[in-house]
Amino acid sequence: MKKFYGHTLLYLHETVDLGAGNVEGFTQRFSDTYHPMMAELGARLFAVWETTPYNGHWPQVTVIWEIDTFADYARIGRAQAAGGSHEKPARQWSAYLSELGARGEGRIMYAGKYNRTLAQLRAENFGAGLVIQEIMQTKPGRQDDYIRELQRLYVPWSESTGKRWLGSFITTFRFNEVIHYWALDGDWDCFENHYPSWKDSPPAEIVTWMSVAPALRDGWEDSILAALPPSPLK
Repeated sequence: MKKFYGHTLLYLHETVDLGAGNVEGFTQRFSDTYHPMMAELGARLFAVWETTPYNGHWPQVTVIWEIDTFADYARIGRAQAAGGSHEKPARQWSAYLSELGARGEGRIMYAGKYNRTLAQLRAENFGAGLVIQEIMQTKPGRQDDYIRELQRLYVPWSESTGKRWLGSFITTFRFNEVIHYWALDGDWDCFENHYPSWKDSPPAEIVTWMSVAPALRDGWEDSILAALPPSPLK
């Protein structure tokens, strides 16, 4: 079952397919309209990434906002709704996306038990200029189990090969989804310096992980994402 930890923050995850738009235009309008509106409503920008061409759907942008509780989510929803305090900028943003023919998907997520908050990551000068996003389908109800085993078996090896664990997030209203983020040391240089991650046979910890993971998951899709200028962890 899902476990809700007292310290856990919520995250609003948006995937936007840009349609006829481009990243430059999106970034400008995002900075002029959407970001100020969300900041006024108490949402903290956690990340803005674009999908890179060779691994993922593009042109596509991923936006993540950090909020404290569902009360903040309710306040944002009320403010953007008809008659709300921020109805006008919300409609302007929606109209812009409509003009592009943009499509998207939204998720409400909560952080894994050992995730660091945006403030903690910034205090550590944690860089996430280039990341791997893994959208994982777990066995029903096994999200927490999957994250626990990932941290025990996979994270130490991953970080030794240039892929630092940024965090794992559980989609609140889905019963079988976890999203992981890995920040790549040196951005693109990580592929030159660390890939392939093993050249002959996998190390013992990966063999163990490969024996455990299939019992907890059904599949996944990964993408390589690059930070856009507004992203605070760039």
